[in-house]
Amino acid sequence: MKEDQDQNIEPEFKLDIGTGVFAIIGFITSWINMVLIHDAQSANIHEQLKIFWYFTIIFTTIIPTIGIGLKNRLWGYGYILGFATAGIPFAIIEELFIGGYTFATTLFIFAILWIIFWKAWRSLKSIEMVSE
Repeated sequence: MKEDQDQNIEPEFKLDIGTGVFAIIGFITSWINMVLIHDAQSANIHEQLKIFWYFTIIFTTIIPTIGIGLKNRLWGYGYILGFATAGIPFAIIEELFIGGYTFATTLFIFAILWIIFWKAWRSLKSIEMVSE
């Protein structure tokens, strides 16, 4: 019984090719999103639309991460960490505020998703295995 439980425990973080691929996809998605935000700030559009562009960071982080994470939790980690990592070079090369905002917001969202979904999900899975 103890041996079966040890085999079913997932590692906390394990790198594989899928994690790397989704980290690259997250990086590219984040970079494109930050370029769109940067361009919207210099465009002659309504102020509320400029603020809306900052909300796209939240949408392009949470929705894909949950979708990818349902398939494979570690791939979701890769996507969101790749998304956050793109904020650092963007802050250095292009715009400090947009890159820093992306980095900080994405790490905050990562912490929330990690606590709510993945920790709770693993706890529920362990309860389910004990009942079987």
